[in-house]
Amino acid sequence: MACNSATGCQSGCYKNEFERDLKPATETISDSNEQNLCVKCKANEPTPGAGEDGKHCLDCFRSNLFGKFRLAVASNALITPADNVLVAFSGGPSSRVALQFVHELQQRAQKNFDASKDRSLPVFGVGVVFVDETAYYPVPSSEIDNAIQEIKLIVSNLSPPTKELHVIPIESIFCSNPCDGRERFKKLVDSVSDATGKEDLLLQLRMLSLQKFASENGYNRLLLGLCTSRIACHVITATVK
Repeated sequence: MACNSATGCQSGCYKNEFERDLKPATETISDSNEQNLCVKCKANEPTPGAGEDGKHCLDCFRSNLFGKFRLAVASNALITPADNVLVAFSGGPSSRVALQFVHELQQRAQKNFDASKDRSLPVFGVGVVFVDETAYYPVPSSEIDNAIQEIKLIVSNLSPPTKELHVIPIESIFCSNPCDGRERFKKLVDSVSDATGKEDLLLQLRMLSLQKFASENGYNRLLLGLCTSRIACHVITATVK
């Protein structure tokens, strides 16, 4: 009930009405602010492109992605304590994410190993391999040297545990002699006339080179970083042939 006083009322009789009128506006502002925040942490602004809906901040998106990676590895026993994992690294975003996540798994395993009393479970090993494809994509030697130096820096920063970097030429699939291997590689590639066939051949030779190196150097797991669009491209290409 409101009073009839012409002067300012000090009784607060309009207080409830004012609060009732202001409350919806306050809730609207609050809802609007929440819509502009990450749906998970409710603290940071969402990052465009982070996730399918773009409603996650970068930290939450990364945490969610790593959680899925760790769950997939653990659920399917993709990496066990006795394994020696070889990560194929090209320098692209997919292989960098794969290497970073494997490193974090290895770090956690190392911390658990150091904290355990019996130390019964060993820490799986990780190596990194870069396939030099200059026999097919000719580039100046300075560029490939700079690229290898950058990769060495990336790998060295992911320690401890330390990881060994291997650089293998793609023509090593033929023989250990670089000159003979390069000639045989060029002859094989030149025998394929169409561009699509050459790309498929290069993909197969790359995989064979990685598998050959892994088996000869004590690695029993081979990890590749592939994005979904690249996988879809391979599936579509194989389907229409």
